[in-house]
Amino acid sequence: MSSFLPLATLQTRTQQASNWLICYCLPLGWLILLTGMFWIGDRSDYHKLFYATLALPTLIAVALQPSQIKLLLQQPLIRLFLLFSAYILLSVLWAGTDETPLSTLKRPLYLLMLLFAACLISLKHPGKLERTTQIAAVVAVLCAGLSLGYFFYEGAGGRFSGYGALYNPLLSSHVFGFFCAYWLSRWYLDDQLTPLLPLVALAVLWALLVFTGSRTPLLALSACILWLATCQWKPRILLVIAAAIGMALAAKALLSMAAPLQLQVDDLLTRGMSFRPAIWQEVLRQLQDNLWLGLGYTHPQVFHVPGHPFDLADTHNIELAVLFCGGIAGLTLWLLMYAYAMTYAWQRRQQPAVLIASTLVVFGFFAGLTEGSAFFSRPKEQWFLIWIPLALLAATRLNRKLPTETAHGSIEKV
Repeated sequence: MSSFLPLATLQTRTQQASNWLICYCLPLGWLILLTGMFWIGDRSDYHKLFYATLALPTLIAVALQPSQIKLLLQQPLIRLFLLFSAYILLSVLWAGTDETPLSTLKRPLYLLMLLFAACLISLKHPGKLERTTQIAAVVAVLCAGLSLGYFFYEGAGGRFSGYGALYNPLLSSHVFGFFCAYWLSRWYLDDQLTPLLPLVALAVLWALLVFTGSRTPLLALSACILWLATCQWKPRILLVIAAAIGMALAAKALLSMAAPLQLQVDDLLTRGMSFRPAIWQEVLRQLQDNLWLGLGYTHPQVFHVPGHPFDLADTHNIELAVLFCGGIAGLTLWLLMYAYAMTYAWQRRQQPAVLIASTLVVFGFFAGLTEGSAFFSRPKEQWFLIWIPLALLAATRLNRKLPTETAHGSIEKV
């Protein structure tokens, strides 16, 4: 009997080590992932931080407690992700490049670790993932305010591009738009009509999005408003619409008085479609002989658009990028992930954590209709449109202490 004691002791210690990683390292890694682009200048350092603080600790935590893998793989969203990933990796075989499925395996592995991390935190420490995300959202508001202040102080002209690892108006609109959608849902679910923190956060983030000159987050936030109103109708949704219009008009007035900025809000409406229809037409033209299976994940994306000075390498539509790489078969698997996510979210729409996460999913999906193509990438701004929202939603399924709304409108634990 004594011969089994060392094994039992080893199992206990490995379990303790795994739990320690989940309790302390993964929340820190999650916070760094959500805020790192604001305060780190080099994108390669942002990638390295993700590997060191989230991906690797998650892999170690799962390896120390292999029994957790079975529970994680029982989650429908993770299963659908693995099915989609397997097909996309298989598509490398007909992409016409020297790449192999094995050489591209690390990309979906990073994403799997992201999904695992969110689920493990929620499973072992209910509520910690939501609290960490809220801290990140507060940091985002502070960074947005400081960035706007520096933008005005610097007297920079044109559209707001961003600082740190954010160097492009579209990239900034993706990340800050994600947090704007978060605070929108937080305010909508708050018992008070005028809670100070969500309203201040919304004002700061909305102003920054207007100064980016990007219409993508405005479209996506409009979809979020419709989703919130459909899930839980509240008269305050009318205040959201009125406030959004009022802030846009106020920003227009401010810009008209700030000559050095040289940015007119009217440009949001007069800039046209920025070659997007021509890009999408070219994508479909290249796909016409490979529509069912696609051209393969590693097939070069090179799109010649008449009137544009150089070839483009971005579909400007995430769903079209999936179609380009995986064809109708790949897009079907992709849409199945979203179909399950939104069906699950609708069934549990009375749970605040689910509604917040699903609002972020809606934001990312609609933002991805006019921007982006890198659905399998290292950590970057498009993770805020696709994988971080899906990870948050997947994690709610494992949270044993989710609050739910009763018939009388009060909140209770389940």
